[in-house]
Amino acid sequence: MTIAMIPETELTEDQDKPLRELLAKAFPGRADHFRQQSWWLARPQWRLILSDGGVPVAHLGIERRRIGVGDEDLYVAGVGHVCTDPAYRGRGLGVELMAHLREVLPAPFGFLTCSRAVQGFYEAAGWVEVAPGVTMTNVYTGEKITAYTHPAMVLGDGFPAGRPIDLRGLPW
Repeated sequence: MTIAMIPETELTEDQDKPLRELLAKAFPGRADHFRQQSWWLARPQWRLILSDGGVPVAHLGIERRRIGVGDEDLYVAGVGHVCTDPAYRGRGLGVELMAHLREVLPAPFGFLTCSRAVQGFYEAAGWVEVAPGVTMTNVYTGEKITAYTHPAMVLGDGFPAGRPIDLRGLPW
């Protein structure tokens, strides 16, 4: 197994196609979408990919962005599209990917939102819930949306928890 961090600008079609297949398998409810493109809302700047024999079996996307936290501006590495091939689940690959993420994190904090169903996975990997909701700005319409259904979680020490968070864009 190998792990590589690939800038989005260097991702080739030969690399993107198996990522689309992986994401379609990992997120069957959005399979049609992921067969067309390998990101959901905000396109990542980097891909962290764990491969087995050159085939991606675990993945996450990273976008570095300045967000609003209370009255402060903070840089975070927004993390999304976290998945493991269903055939490889239960082998600790997600934990391995999270450990590698800590080593390459391109900002003082990692940031993500997740469902309550997978929150325990992130907590075990060192992520901490910091807010009950997040405001997002649709960059196409300017509409601000506040979501309370998914916890906001941070990786890294010193994040000002409990303050309103504005992603200033679409989530990852």
